[in-house]
Amino acid sequence: MLRDATLTALFDLRESLLSKRALALIVVYLGGSIATAALFVEVLQEMERVIAQGLAVSVTGKPGTIAMELMESEEFVQLLGWLLGDEQLGRELAVLPPMALFYGWAAMSMVPAFAVFTSSESIARELDSGSARFAFFRTSRGAWALGKLMGQAALLAVGIAFGACGTFLVGYFGLARFEAAETALWLFRISLRAWVYGFAFLGFAMGVSQLTRHVALARAMGLIGLAVLVVLGGLSGTEWVQEYSPVLVQTLHLFFPKAYKLDLWQPELVDRLPSVVMLLSLGGLYFVLGHLRLARGDA
Repeated sequence: MLRDATLTALFDLRESLLSKRALALIVVYLGGSIATAALFVEVLQEMERVIAQGLAVSVTGKPGTIAMELMESEEFVQLLGWLLGDEQLGRELAVLPPMALFYGWAAMSMVPAFAVFTSSESIARELDSGSARFAFFRTSRGAWALGKLMGQAALLAVGIAFGACGTFLVGYFGLARFEAAETALWLFRISLRAWVYGFAFLGFAMGVSQLTRHVALARAMGLIGLAVLVVLGGLSGTEWVQEYSPVLVQTLHLFFPKAYKLDLWQPELVDRLPSVVMLLSLGGLYFVLGHLRLARGDA
């Protein structure tokens, strides 16, 4: 089964990379990362302008020098800790390269939507066209569906990597202070964490894609389901909702990817490993629940 799934994954990845849809995906990831990173650099430049006006000094050249010193200050560390709700975690994240820290926030914010938008129709499209029948003559439905999941997971990794490259280039050419080697290393690490977070939503998208053979319906179900996951995941984590039924709400919260997002920022592997395992498991659970329909349906 694993051999068939691997071959299906390689074929799916190859077909995806050669398609216009993959080109559009790469453009969105790369263009989106460059645009948001450029906006971040502009914000830093504006910060420096305001600070320079207050100090009655002039600022010339690329932005980054004054803003980087501000981000290394105790006040920024406290602000970051307040935003995260964890002062110690904020202190540990404050030492990360700014572009890597920014890309981590941007990637984990955008990757769920990209995963659902690009993959929720992946299996439904082949069921609709009838091309899935040819695969079922050569392998089982389980191996084929698993291969499709693996192929889309690889495609998601390609998109995240392009996004990281775009962010690196903006920082390299746009900032006065830019530690290339350290930033590249942290972008790689952050990309892995963003992929793990995105996999939970990818598993959901691929599960939805097995519920129907209609492409438009699969796409609509994926987007609606994404909204439900995000909204309910956020609400179930709030104290005022948990007050109504602490045990029930906190238990339900564990089935939403949002519950594990913050822990992915933990610097130590032992601290974030439980969240990594849970996110991968959630993606697998969503996928398997959808496969129950495909396993007993007609292709």
